[in-house]
Amino acid sequence: MQRLSIDKINFKPYLAVVLLAMLFAFLPHEWQQKLEFHRDYIADGQYWRLITAHLVHSNYWHLAMNIGGFLLIMLLHSHYYKTFEHLTQWLIFSAIISLTIYTYSPSTYIYVGLSGLIHAMLILGALKDIQYKQITGKYLLAGILVKVAYEQWQGPDEKLANLIEAGIAIDAHLYGVLAGLWIGILLYLRYQAKKHMMKN
Repeated sequence: MQRLSIDKINFKPYLAVVLLAMLFAFLPHEWQQKLEFHRDYIADGQYWRLITAHLVHSNYWHLAMNIGGFLLIMLLHSHYYKTFEHLTQWLIFSAIISLTIYTYSPSTYIYVGLSGLIHAMLILGALKDIQYKQITGKYLLAGILVKVAYEQWQGPDEKLANLIEAGIAIDAHLYGVLAGLWIGILLYLRYQAKKHMMKN
């Protein structure tokens, strides 16, 4: 098993997102509302909400839990990509998750938080672990898939919803997983194509 030393952890992009999310949390509530995913306003052309919604949170508990998940991913998988690659992936994931919510979850009018993006990143990292023959990748991938399948079958956790004072967007988790699988497969195919070209 590969051991990760602290000097290989790519702190910069993760801390930038965490600081931005914390900054947004201290904005006046009216300003935060202009950043959240809101179906009606997106339909009116406020497309920035597709991205900024992922950096806004319902309360400080919601923010703290998402930051915790985000920093855990930093420790697990940040060494796989450069800063620009991380930021590009997150923008793509954010757009995909928001667009799929808009298209396939018409009952979701408002969405905020990093949880969909966290699910996408966990899947992407697990696939990368598997590519590099890290056995933990298989367990992580299986665990996330089972968790999201259970959510779709059982529904959202009411106690957690009360804690964060918002509904649990289980569809965002599902779309995050699908986005992670899609991007992960594309990146793996690109890696294999480059590997094949180098051999030739």
